[in-house]
Amino acid sequence: MKEEMSSVDIKYIVEELKSLKGARIDKIYHDGSEIRIKLHKAGEGRKELIIEAGKRIHLTSYIKEAPKMPSSFTMLLRKHLSGGFFDNIEQHDFDRIVKIKVGNYTLIAELFRRGNIVLVDENNIIIGALSYEEFKDRAIKPKHEYKLPPARESPIEVSWERFVELIKGEDVEIVRALARKMNMGGLYAEEILLRAEIDKKKKANELSEEELKLIFEKMREVFNAPKKPNIVYKDSTPIDVLPIELKWYEGYEKKFFETFSEALDEYFGKILIESAKIERTKKLQDKKRGLEVTLRKQEEMIKGFERQMQENQEIGDLIYANFTFVENLLKELSKAVEKLGWEEFKKRIEEGRKSGNKVAQMIKDVDPKEKAVTVELEGKKVKLYLNKSIGENAEIYYEEAKKAKHKLEGARKAYEDTLKKIQEIEKLIEEEMKKELKVKKLERRKKKWFEKFRWFISSEGFLIIGGKDATTNEMVVKKHMNENDLYCHADVHGAPHVVLKDGQKASEKTIFEACQFAVSMSKAWSEGVYSADAYWAYPNQVTKKAPSGEYLGKGAFMVYGKRNWYHGIPLKLAIGIVEYEGEKLPMCGPVDAVRAHTDRYIIIRPGRTKKSELAKKIAKIFEKWGYKVDLDELMQILPPGNGEIVEVVE
Repeated sequence: MKEEMSSVDIKYIVEELKSLKGARIDKIYHDGSEIRIKLHKAGEGRKELIIEAGKRIHLTSYIKEAPKMPSSFTMLLRKHLSGGFFDNIEQHDFDRIVKIKVGNYTLIAELFRRGNIVLVDENNIIIGALSYEEFKDRAIKPKHEYKLPPARESPIEVSWERFVELIKGEDVEIVRALARKMNMGGLYAEEILLRAEIDKKKKANELSEEELKLIFEKMREVFNAPKKPNIVYKDSTPIDVLPIELKWYEGYEKKFFETFSEALDEYFGKILIESAKIERTKKLQDKKRGLEVTLRKQEEMIKGFERQMQENQEIGDLIYANFTFVENLLKELSKAVEKLGWEEFKKRIEEGRKSGNKVAQMIKDVDPKEKAVTVELEGKKVKLYLNKSIGENAEIYYEEAKKAKHKLEGARKAYEDTLKKIQEIEKLIEEEMKKELKVKKLERRKKKWFEKFRWFISSEGFLIIGGKDATTNEMVVKKHMNENDLYCHADVHGAPHVVLKDGQKASEKTIFEACQFAVSMSKAWSEGVYSADAYWAYPNQVTKKAPSGEYLGKGAFMVYGKRNWYHGIPLKLAIGIVEYEGEKLPMCGPVDAVRAHTDRYIIIRPGRTKKSELAKKIAKIFEKWGYKVDLDELMQILPPGNGEIVEVVE
C-alpha cells in the first residue's frame, strides 16, 4: 500500500494546486506531522489544503477536529500567513519539495523521508519549522538560511545526451538504474520498461543505443501522458493512487476521479479513517479486557458467597438436627470450664484425646479468648460458644448465612452490570468495524445561490432567505425580493431581513416559520432570550426611503403601513441533513420545517455552549449518522451566539 507521494505525483498535484492562486488564507491548524490551511477564493468558496510532512499535499474534504490548544508552530504560521494570499506554488527540481509563496513568505513542504514544513522570509531565512534538525550539509534552525537538498535529475527535462551519460555506465539492472538516476521510483521505472518491452533485469551497461532510445521515448510518453487520476484496488482494498493510468496495473479494479486532489483525498482519507477506527477499537478492546478481568473476579466472589451462605445455613440446621446432643454438650462443657478454668480445661481435653476419650476427640479446637470450642458433627466442624444457648449458637450461623446472601445479591448485581458493560462495548466495537462502510461525506460542491444567505426550506416547501450582515441584508431585499414574496422581520435591534419567496402563496404555517426564523437568527439568540416578537409585511411596504431628516445606512430599510404581528415566538431551531434539488445539504430552521424534510435532526435553543463547541457536537452527531460536515459550514448556518442541544431525534 502506498504511504507517500512520489516526485511524479507531486508534479501533477502542483499543477492542479496552481488554481489556488489568489485564494485568501483564513485559518491554519497544526496536528502532529500535518498542517491544514483553510482558504477562501472568490467565486469558488472555501477549500482546505492539507500538508503532511514526508507524505502528501492536496485539497481535502475529510474534516478533522482541530486541537483544543493551538501549538507554537500553529501560532507562528497564523501570525505570518493568516489573511495573506496564495500567490504561487511550485515543485523544486522534480524533487519531493513544494514551495508555497504567500506575500513575502514561503512555506516549504519537504515530502521526503521523515519530512518537514518550514517557513522562510523573503531572504530565505528560516522563521520556524515543524521540527528543527541538523544535517551534514544544512541545518533547519531559526535565523539560519534555508538550504535545499542537493538537486536531483528530472526525467521530464533531461536531455538525450545526459540520459545516456547517466544510464549507460551503470553496472546494475536497468530498472534500478532508471529508478535511482532519473528520480522516478520503482513503479514508473517498471512502467517504462513494460511499455518498451525490455527485460527489467537486463544490465544498464549492456543495453544497445536502440534500446536506450526506446526507453527514453517511453519515459517521455509516460511523463507526458494525459492526466487520469485513479485509485487502484486489489481484492477491494486500495493499493495505489496515481495521476495517470498505468499499464502496470492493467486488469486491476480502478476508480477514476476528476482531479488528482480528489483521488489523493479519497485514498489517504480512507487510510486516516481506518487508522482512527483501529485506534478507537484498540481502546475499546483494552477496556473490554479490563472488564473481563473484573468479571472473573466477580465470578469467584459469587462462588465464595454461595459457599459461605450454604455452609453457614447447613451448620445452623445441623445444630438443630442434633439439638439434644449439642444442648447437653454445651451444658457439660460449660460446667467443666466453670470448675477447671479455660487453661486447665484445654489441658484436660488434650490429655483426653491422647487417652482415647470420645468427647475429647470430638473437640478439634479450644478457644479461651472467644470462650468457644470447635467440634465435629457429621463430618463438619462447628464452632460452639459455651456462654451462649443452643439457639444463640445456631442463630450466629443463620446470621452469617444472611450476610453472605446479601453480599451474594450485591455481587450478582455487580456481575450483571459488568456483563452489560462488556456487551455494550462489544456492540460499540461491532459498530466501529462497520462504520467505514456506512460513512458518507458531503462532497465539496458548488454552493446554491441562496447559501450565501441564511436560509431554510419551510415545511410546505417554500424557500426563505435572510441576511447575515449589512451587505447581505441589502442584497436580500433589493436583489432577491419581488412582488410575490413576503417580508419578515423581528422586533429586535440588528435582526436580519427575511424574505419568504413566493410567500403570498404560502399558508399561515409557513409565514409563522419564517417569522420564527427571523427572531431566532437575530441578536435575541445571543442575548439568551427565549421568545421575541416578529411581523410580516408585503414587499411594497419595504423601502429605502427614510423619514424626513433621517438617513438609512447600508442594510437598513423602512417598513410603512400595516404590520402583521406574531407575539412571543419561541427561539428554537433544528438542524439536519435535507435533500434539496438532488443534493444533501445541512439545514438550520424551525423544528417543524426541518422535521418535514428529514427523520433525524437536532433541536437547539439559546444556551451557554460556545457556538464553536456546539458546532463540534453537532458535527459528531452527524458523523455518527454517516455524514461528514465541514465545521465552517455548520458555523455559517447556526444562529448567532451560544446555544445548547435540547433533543436529538433519530
